[in-house]
Amino acid sequence: LLIVLGDTLAGFLLVQPPRRDPSIKPLARRSGPSILATLAILIALVAEAVAQAGGGWLLVVPPHIPQKRALMKVYAANSAAEVGAAVDSLPHDEQDLVVTKVYKILAIPTAAARTEAVLDALQDTAAPVRNWRRIRAFESAASCERQRELALQSFELEASSVRAASPDGEELSVEDWRLLEGLSAARKSRCLPESSFVAR
Repeated sequence: LLIVLGDTLAGFLLVQPPRRDPSIKPLARRSGPSILATLAILIALVAEAVAQAGGGWLLVVPPHIPQKRALMKVYAANSAAEVGAAVDSLPHDEQDLVVTKVYKILAIPTAAARTEAVLDALQDTAAPVRNWRRIRAFESAASCERQRELALQSFELEASSVRAASPDGEELSVEDWRLLEGLSAARKSRCLPESSFVAR
């Protein structure tokens, strides 16, 4: 079951982690039940789903910023030439913003904190509500907020173990990237009335 969930999540992964140096040892795998619980929540939160009919409130997460591809290329760049190529298609003012933002993130000393920062930077919380990704429908605001808080608490608990187990300078496993991506989405998620998405 765990393998099936992992394969399913591969299609939901919205950000591809930078390729790691093969000489870097992967982090130890956490216990099966803990991973299984996290994956189940991640499927519910991060996988974009069609809202259930009749729900009055929607759990939504923001879309990614338009500069997502360029930002991730700069983050993974190994030379000034690669940085220049990554932002070449952007307007000049956006090039400066993306490069400055990534360089500030790269100055963060630990891999877990860097990963959280770059994933948070990809969330376009200023996007119009109609562009936010609808995750699930609920009958009331209270039930939506309750599930949102439970998911956030679960992600925070799992993320704390990633932070504790991540040595300085060591990049994270794909599994941990997925976990922190779910945490980022959960942090930025909102419960909104379904009427917010009615076409005007």
